[in-house]
Amino acid sequence: MDKFADFRKLSGNTLKIIACVTMFIDHIGAAILLPLIKDGILPVGMSFATIKIIYRALRCIGRTSFPLFIFLIAEGFTHTSNRLRYALSLFVFALISELPFDYAFSGEIDMQHNNVGITLFLALITLWGAKAIYDFFQKNELTATRAIAPALLFILLTSCIAYFLKCDYKYYGIILAVIFCFFKPVFPLNIAAAYLIIASYSTEWLSFPAFILIYMYNQKQGKKLGRYKYLFYAFYPVHLLLLFVIRLLIAKALTQ
Repeated sequence: MDKFADFRKLSGNTLKIIACVTMFIDHIGAAILLPLIKDGILPVGMSFATIKIIYRALRCIGRTSFPLFIFLIAEGFTHTSNRLRYALSLFVFALISELPFDYAFSGEIDMQHNNVGITLFLALITLWGAKAIYDFFQKNELTATRAIAPALLFILLTSCIAYFLKCDYKYYGIILAVIFCFFKPVFPLNIAAAYLIIASYSTEWLSFPAFILIYMYNQKQGKKLGRYKYLFYAFYPVHLLLLFVIRLLIAKALTQ
């Protein structure tokens, strides 16, 4: 019996909201404060040490978002009734988001760093492809263990694609999605393993709160949102455009 089951009250929708909020907070630091600091516009009316603390606090909070988004991709793959529509939605969302992403963080078109939507799309494709390989071997009454090698090769292929496309978080999103999805039977060890892997990347050791939230997930999506679910897709490019415009307005106001 799981004595902690009563503490698991967070639905998938709740995790999405938390992921969006923490991402927004993170991007206030990355898309507004950091560029204004680099341009010598900030700090104004405060010390550099203070603005640096504020920036670091925003980025620290933001580390929670990425593991949540990847976890939700794994859950979406498992529960969606139409994987093709899900994949196409992510692909379109990734394409639409690229220009807002470039301008929010670079102020221009930047081919050296691509948005997280591409990472999420590749993570979903990885899960879909690996599962298809396993199902093929099972359908043809082949030993399931023989599917491991081709599945791993497919995972390696999509990881390399993510790396060479310079996707946000590179191949870490793909690895986490695989752990969240295919190692779910060993929960919560899969969550611990996922954290240890992402913690090795940059400052992502600060993402620990995300894994506590994932542990508190109640295995339920929450209220059916219907078409309103696309608001979560729209949030990413829209909030990036908003932050970019705000940064321009602040820069204009402080340099006049």
